[in-house]
Amino acid sequence: MSLRGRYVIDRIKSVVSKHFRLPCPPYGDPAYWDKAYTSFGPHDSYEWGDVSLSDIKEYEYHPIEWDAQKSSSYPSKQSKQSTLAASLNVASHDLNSIGNQRQQSILMLGCGNSKLGEEMVKEGGFKGPVIQVDVSNNVVENMRQRCSDLVSEGSMNFVQDDATELSAFRDGMVDACLDKGLLDAIFCAEDFHQLHQIQNTISRVLRPGGWFVFFSFSRPEFLLPKLMMSDEPSSTSVRMQKQMPWKNVEVRQLPKILLYKMQKIEDSDRVDAYAKRRQLVRSKQNTKSRRR
Repeated sequence: MSLRGRYVIDRIKSVVSKHFRLPCPPYGDPAYWDKAYTSFGPHDSYEWGDVSLSDIKEYEYHPIEWDAQKSSSYPSKQSKQSTLAASLNVASHDLNSIGNQRQQSILMLGCGNSKLGEEMVKEGGFKGPVIQVDVSNNVVENMRQRCSDLVSEGSMNFVQDDATELSAFRDGMVDACLDKGLLDAIFCAEDFHQLHQIQNTISRVLRPGGWFVFFSFSRPEFLLPKLMMSDEPSSTSVRMQKQMPWKNVEVRQLPKILLYKMQKIEDSDRVDAYAKRRQLVRSKQNTKSRRR
């Protein structure tokens, strides 16, 4: 897959989706992934999007501002960034300072047999624990064997769990969540109900103010409206904002893939949003009264 290839597919889907669905592997079926990894051994790896930490550190990228009302696309001017640090700053620090200053629990969702988690610990400076999660028991057992040294030292752990539930995780127990291809695959399969389940589960296990970072080939005008809105259709921007569990949404373009970054809203944000909605309702009521 490529950015251009996905753009063409997403454009076609936007036109024909009301009539029929394009064929796609059953990415939302756990049995599909368990079967897919039966042919892989402990030392095999597959990288969704061909993205590694060492590669990303060398890339220059520019931010893409996304407006829910305007659905803006790519900016015209590029601004340079030296590393991925600004995109993975799960606590307003760069990647290296996170690893060196204190431990943070990082949830790697749908880890597969990617080497990204190992690179974060060995090259990125993360002290962890980096908790890698996948629905496939086959791949989890292989990864435990491959990373046995990191598991023994406590910097990494592996959990077999379903991303729509994450039953092994308490509310607010992780500082950040990183997903390299799970949401992208679910979006490909057009299972939007499952997409909402996963993002709500991620929001549940993140601490207030925690960061969610994921990679996708789909541009924001196609992906974010589906990700941000609830299963129930919303007719106003006020209702849509009420359903969003995220703030500070940023999209950054790398040469081969897009990086999405968003922050879980905190209680104070909910209070402010409620106050703004109340103020808007009162303003509309006053306007109607004056018209009478």
